[in-house]
Amino acid sequence: MLSIIPSRFAVAVLFVVSCFVSTAMGTSVGTITLITPIAIPIAAASGYSLPLCIGSVMGGAMFGDNLSFISDTTIAACNGQGCAMKDKFRENFHIALPAALATLVLILVLTLNADVVPAEIPGYHLIQIIPYVLVLVGGIIGINVFVVLLIGIVSGSVIVLATGATGQTGVLAVKALLENMGSGAAGMFETSMVAILVSAICALIREYGGFEALLGWIRKAFRGKRGGQIGMGLLVGAMDIATANNTVAIVMANPIAKEMSEEYGITPRKAASILDTFSCIFQGIIPYGAQMLVAIAAAHELGYQVSAFEIIPNLFYPFLLAVSSFFFIAIDGKKKA
Repeated sequence: MLSIIPSRFAVAVLFVVSCFVSTAMGTSVGTITLITPIAIPIAAASGYSLPLCIGSVMGGAMFGDNLSFISDTTIAACNGQGCAMKDKFRENFHIALPAALATLVLILVLTLNADVVPAEIPGYHLIQIIPYVLVLVGGIIGINVFVVLLIGIVSGSVIVLATGATGQTGVLAVKALLENMGSGAAGMFETSMVAILVSAICALIREYGGFEALLGWIRKAFRGKRGGQIGMGLLVGAMDIATANNTVAIVMANPIAKEMSEEYGITPRKAASILDTFSCIFQGIIPYGAQMLVAIAAAHELGYQVSAFEIIPNLFYPFLLAVSSFFFIAIDGKKKA
């Protein structure tokens, strides 16, 4: 895509591609790991600001993390609140889309008149996007998430072996493929263990009155349905700041949010949307989150130095998503939930 579009649109394309890839993959960290090594040479060759290019990739990555049917945050929020993923997607989409469009417009305004030179784009095969398209379409039409993931794994494996992407042949290619898949699965072990431990801690907190104490404070601080939604968003945001993991933050907030939704008359799909959206807002901005650290590490590996505080002002999407979220909460009382 970058090879056929003029260089002055390169940053906007990085954002759009990151949105697509993260929605198809369901992981912001995976998207940043994949796209940032492409964004950095583009910034260096074209003259665009490195923090701007990285911030655009991170923003697009958080878009898909929030919306994807196979994202761990979507699964955690929907399971915790007892709603269908497609219902949560519909609720989320009308909040995320305006923020994404506003981000795209802002990037274009900042970059269209920039004095840049064409960037050299690494070689690629269009056939390699087929697994992403299959996963994205499967999620949208409502196929079971495990079936969608299996379709992505099988189609991706076939394409990797057929195109020789592993750099090996025969049995060695299969071995390299399985090693990469094993590495990816092992990366989820820590998150799985943390989620189990957090669930146990939450059960203890509930048993000894911790949830009631939190709910009592929230009732005093936030009144009415709109206040309840803001309180729910800030609750999961605070937990994300504490844990630096949006999935764990949702798992921790789920039981309290469930009681809040009953208390304030918030529908399950709305509660799931708020939990996922606000956790992604905070996770996308904090300087010590995995997304930020992976992006900085990718730049460092390629010989470039950039700090989190240089990137944060260029994280347009998370900030605009916060604006969009508060706007839709503000007008929620004027329409049927």
